[in-house]
Amino acid sequence: MARIAVLGSGIMATALSFPASENGNEVRLVGTFLDREIIDSIQSTGVHPDLGLKVNPGVTAYQLEQAEEAFDGADVVMCGVNSFGIEWAGEHLARLMKPGQKLLTVTKGMRADDDGTMRILPDVLRSYFDPELAESVSWNAIVGPSIAGELAVHHDTCVVFCGQDQDDLDYLADLFRTDYYHVWTSTDFVGHETGAATKNVYAFAAGFAQGMLRAAGKENDRYVMYNYGAAVFAQGQKELRSFVTLMGGDPVTADGLGGVGDMFVTSMGGRNVKAGGYVG
Repeated sequence: MARIAVLGSGIMATALSFPASENGNEVRLVGTFLDREIIDSIQSTGVHPDLGLKVNPGVTAYQLEQAEEAFDGADVVMCGVNSFGIEWAGEHLARLMKPGQKLLTVTKGMRADDDGTMRILPDVLRSYFDPELAESVSWNAIVGPSIAGELAVHHDTCVVFCGQDQDDLDYLADLFRTDYYHVWTSTDFVGHETGAATKNVYAFAAGFAQGMLRAAGKENDRYVMYNYGAAVFAQGQKELRSFVTLMGGDPVTADGLGGVGDMFVTSMGGRNVKAGGYVG
């Protein structure tokens, strides 16, 4: 059994508590300053209000002021905040984490420095850590097609745990792997994190067709624009490979769960597609 402390109690971080706790691990959900109502609900009723589901008995909810208590003795730390809060998360994790802990982040995105240098988000988090602590922490991430609600109700979900140390990845995968949560591992850290971030651009483009149909008053017509959508998807896959290669990753990564797989599920709906629809 492992103790897993999670910073952020959004739907994805909480969904991951299901396979983790069902494997006998102790999960400690720590809400951010935006999660107070979520934590209040879990503490009083056991229900996550956004998921509409009760968390498992092995999951305990903590308000942000209780973070040090929640992180005490943790073997694994998860970063479950939105990408817009990555700096905030870096500051808090740098203070809360201890040498030797394993970090597993579900936050997807990239950051451009002032000079144009692109960085994966684990590297952004790392920049807030004291160098000695950063060297002692194991840095890892979860990528792949994973809709939080589907995972929480035990629908089959396939993901990749990526990082730099294979032994650490095997350890983490064993904590979460179940008969419905299928985990692969990869040491192509940069490639997978790049794919996880850039696929959103092409999912955005996938929404153009919906917007064009709506603008033409044809959104309920029998014949839609799957031909157009397929062409956008194919071009996205081609460019995804190029971007992964540019960042120093293995282009084959773009063909798997962390690339085209994640791009497919994101293209099926959500905020990126909706925004693309407005542009279309």
